[in-house]
Amino acid sequence: IVDSRRFGFSIALKDLGDNELKEFKWYLQKSDVLERFPIIPKSRLDKADRPDTVDQMLQTYCENVLEVTKKVLRKLDRNDLVQILIDPNAEPEAGKSWND
Repeated sequence: IVDSRRFGFSIALKDLGDNELKEFKWYLQKSDVLERFPIIPKSRLDKADRPDTVDQMLQTYCENVLEVTKKVLRKLDRNDLVQILIDPNAEPEAGKSWND
């Protein structure tokens, strides 16, 4: 199960540009955004690349990792990626590419 979760949301993180990834990690440190979920301390995310961010999220959120990922992606206005997490066969929104 962990491998399928890791695969699903690591695909979403790969589609984020560098600035979006930076903002994504910033939201993981904000309790008002995460609500009932714990924050990940800045020191654990500062130098984290995409795979390290995935590992930190799996360690922190376990079975809730997809819910947290969707919550943060919505804050980034990346509902196209939220849809991919919900339905892996969905296509990205027009104007968004997998490699931007």
